[in-house]
Parts: sequence; structure tokens; C-alpha cells
Amino acid sequence: MRGHAWTLGVLAASGAYLAVALTFPLGSVTRPGPGFFPVGVGVFLCLVAAVLVVTTRRRGVATAPSMDAAAGGRVLTTVAGLGGFCLLLPWIGYPSCAFVFVALLLRRLGGAGWAGALVTAALSAFVSYYAFGVVLGVPLPVGPF
Repeated sequence: MRGHAWTLGVLAASGAYLAVALTFPLGSVTRPGPGFFPVGVGVFLCLVAAVLVVTTRRRGVATAPSMDAAAGGRVLTTVAGLGGFCLLLPWIGYPSCAFVFVALLLRRLGGAGWAGALVTAALSAFVSYYAFGVVLGVPLPVGPF
């Protein structure tokens, strides 16, 4: 029974995400608005969650999925990193946030040394800012640096 409740919870969370995403303007395929991608993600999440609910009901799975302590630590690290990214973005800008986020995740999750993590973080921050901020013209906060 616990597994059924878990899958219904995933479906409810996916539906809530989609409902919030639908509050943003969609735009069109040729000129997507700020809600275009989030709505696509929400629809995908709802479809996957619905399949999960149906599969769980058919198979009669009675337990929720479990994970070991190391996997739980990685999930918490990622969630904390994403939360910090969102909170710091307006103050220190996208390039700095992307650099710190990627460096910390690579160091914590990938087991990379500091040198490799810092070089990769610098390259990914530069390339992603250039691709989205310069080439695509997405207004990203630059920050004080």
C-alpha cells in the first residue's frame, strides 16, 4: 500500500508542477515564451508518473522505492545546490552561480579533484552563458563581477 501512495504522490507533485508552469505565457513554437519548456517538462512528468501509477497497480508492488545513505546524500547535495543557485542568482549573477554550482557538484558527486572541477566549472559557466546569454539573447543576471 505504501508504494501505491508513493506513486500517487509523484503524480500529484507532477500535476502541481504542471499547474504552476501553465501560469506562464506559452508563446509559440517559433517564439517560445517563458512557460514553453516548463509546460513540456510538466507534461512529460505527468505522463511518466501516470505510467508509474498504472505499473504499480498492475504489479501489486507494496513498497516504496528505497535508496542507500550514499544515494540520499547525493540527492540532498543536489537539492541544496539547486536551492543555493536559485537564491544566489539575483545577487551574484548567472556566471558565478553556474561556476560555483558545477564546481561543488563535480567535487562532491563526481569525486573529481579541485583542479579538474574548477576548470570544468569555468568552461561550463562560460559556454552556457555564451550560448544562452549572447547567442540566444536570454536575459541572464550578470551580477557584480
